[in-house]
Order: sequence, then C-alpha cells, then structure tokens
Amino acid sequence: MKIQFIAILLLATTKTLYGQYGKSTSTHQQIVEQTDAIYDNLVKIRRDLHENPEVSTLEKRTSKIVAEYLRKLGLEVKTNVGGYGVVGTLKGGKKGRKIAWRADMDAIKTEEPDVVDFKSKNKGVRHICGHDVHTTIGLGIANILSQQKENLEGTVYFIFQPAEETFTGAKDMIKDGLFEIIKPDEIYGLHIVPEASGVINVKANELFAYQKSLEIKFKPGTNEKGLENFMNTILNSFVRTIKQEGSPWEIINKISDPKIGLTNKETIFNDYFILQGARLNTNNGVTFYKADFLETDVKKVNSIPLEIKKQILNSKYKDAFISIEYSKDYSGTPINDPKLTKISTKILRNRYNKDMVKQLYGQIPFFGEDFIFYQQKVPGVFFLLGGSNIQKGISSMPHTPNFAVDETTIKYGVQSFAALILERANSK
Repeated sequence: MKIQFIAILLLATTKTLYGQYGKSTSTHQQIVEQTDAIYDNLVKIRRDLHENPEVSTLEKRTSKIVAEYLRKLGLEVKTNVGGYGVVGTLKGGKKGRKIAWRADMDAIKTEEPDVVDFKSKNKGVRHICGHDVHTTIGLGIANILSQQKENLEGTVYFIFQPAEETFTGAKDMIKDGLFEIIKPDEIYGLHIVPEASGVINVKANELFAYQKSLEIKFKPGTNEKGLENFMNTILNSFVRTIKQEGSPWEIINKISDPKIGLTNKETIFNDYFILQGARLNTNNGVTFYKADFLETDVKKVNSIPLEIKKQILNSKYKDAFISIEYSKDYSGTPINDPKLTKISTKILRNRYNKDMVKQLYGQIPFFGEDFIFYQQKVPGVFFLLGGSNIQKGISSMPHTPNFAVDETTIKYGVQSFAALILERANSK
C-alpha cells in the first residue's frame, strides 16, 4: 500500500502547529495545551471503544459512554435520537453562530483478526473504519470547547450518530426530529483516511463519486440473452474508466500518489463512470435488469436514466419495457459548501498549519458517507483526516484487514477542529 507522507517532523511539536496570529494566539495556545492535558485520557477512551465495538443500530454501550462524558462536561444531552444517537448542546456566554459537529459510532462485522494489542473483545466485530477515533475526537472537541466556554459566543451541537455503515443513521436521526432539537447554521464532520497522521484533506463540492443503482423491468417472454446483451451495450457506452489497471483496492491505493492522486490537479480521479455490476434475472414472471455504477458528473448522473429509457423505446424491446427505477437518495458523496470550504480551509491553515491542510481534486471512488443527508438540510463541510504512519507500519485505509490508526491523530483532530469550531461560532 503506497501512502505518501508529509514531513512527520511538522507534527513533532505543538509550536509548529500554531504560529503568531495576533490577539487570538493565546486562545489557540490554550487549546493546544488543553488538548495535550486530556490526550492520554482520550487514548484510553478510544481503546476502550475499540475493545468493545458495536455494529450498526446496537451501539448501546458506546451511546451510554458518550452521553455520560458529555453530561460531566456540563452539556445538555438528549439520547435515543434515531436509535442510539446522542445530541449534546454547549451554549456559549454570548449570542453567536450555531455550529454542529457530527461523529459516527458504529463498527463492522469481520472475521479478520485485530492488528493492535487492545484487541476487540466482541468476536466477529471490529472498528476497521475508524469510528472509534471519530467518536473520541468528537468527545475531545466537546471537552476543549467546554473549557473555552467563556470565549465561546455561539452554540455548538455535538451529534453522535449510530448506523453510518448501513447508511441509515443520519436519516433515522433526522426523521426522529434532530433538526427540531437543534438549529445549526453550519455542520462539520470528518473521516479517517490513509494520509499521514494529522494531515487534513478537503475540497469543495462533491468529495466522492456518486453511487447509483438502476432496476429496469421487462415483460415476461423477452429473449433474455438478447436483452442482456442489449442492456450491457447501453451501460458500457457510458463507461469512462480511471486510467489505471488493477482491482478497486489497487486503484484506491493511488489516491495519495503525488503524480496521479487526489492532491494533483491532473489526478486520474477527476472524470469517470465505473460500472460495478450488471445482471439479469427473472422473478414472478417479470424480467429485471439491475446495474450499479459510479459517476463523477452530476449532469450525467441525472441524464443517464432518461438516455437509457430513450434507447429502449427506440429498440425492438420497447413493447416489453415496463419501467425504470433509479435510486434517488443514495448519492454516497458529501457535497461540501464552497463558501464554507474556503472559509474553514483558511482558518485551519492559519490556526493549525498551512502545510498540513491539503487541497484535493477529483472524486474518490468506491466510498460512501451518509453525512450528505445533514448537508441536504444545513450547509457544511466534511473533512478527511490522515491516520497513517508508514514508519510504524500503520495504515488507516478503511475497511481493510490491517486497518489501524496512529493515535496522535486524535490530538491533531481535537486541536484543529476545536479551533475551527470556536472561530466559526464566534464569527458574525
């Protein structure tokens, strides 16, 4: 696995993280020092969560730990939102903006053995997507901002979400009245990725490729072989491949390559259509053609079903055609608000370290995130936070058997995003 590292020495001392930035320097230096003070405890929390992972919709223990931690900080806490979701509210001393931070809590079923000393105690379940780290960072940010309450002019909401892996948790929390409980002006979140520990990746608009599914129904008695060849020809006409050979995982491992990866304007991940599966089957006398695909161009995403239907109705299969169904909400990609992306990137580069905040280009394939459902209600930004350390043999590629995280990224995540949220809450 090829992961590009950016001078780890940049992360060696807190002095390199925050420079001289006028009258707010002392506040941000406090954040650095306060984070250092709670770091060991945060590592203990993360390891406890890692040892006791819970799959989607069963996050009872994790939810209880989160709620108790937030209550001890003095936050207003509401539990059992959309399942085991937890919402904490921290009100500042003055009127300001209302900012939400989201962290997901669920783990994944897997029979692969754990690669860390603090191994999962729940057979067949592991945190191999980093949600234990996400939860810990969220708690750390809440801790720091509660200590900064006198400097906080707005309100911060902390959303701890269940069931991200099943792509249902965000929708369930929203359906259960999340945005009646809270009224944020902006929302932020993150995911661990295979970058150097502490490196923050961000881009405006679509972060991942759109993921869509098609199901086309035909009347019984249709020549199935001919129909399948016809439909395959149509779908293959849309294909624009990523210019690299290999399996999906071999391709995704190129995302950090400086020559063709996501930090290069000439990235190979900027324009593609990938057909993930196409199959024909018959059930109860109806023939179904199903296909899944990834597409980077939203205009093409919206036009593809219309083009397919047009070609079918102009073919010999027009009388057999019944209907075409197209997935509507499973877009899979966070869509970052351009204005907030620009503002938050500038803040992070000023308060954190400009060399540790990397602009991305193109769209990441093969990944999905239900953070998009919050962004459909409130403008926001979803960040990618590096958790790898090649010198220690630590790779934080989500959903891989050897997934692990350099725990220093907890410190960097808390420091940087606590500073971001504080500044945005205090902005006019």
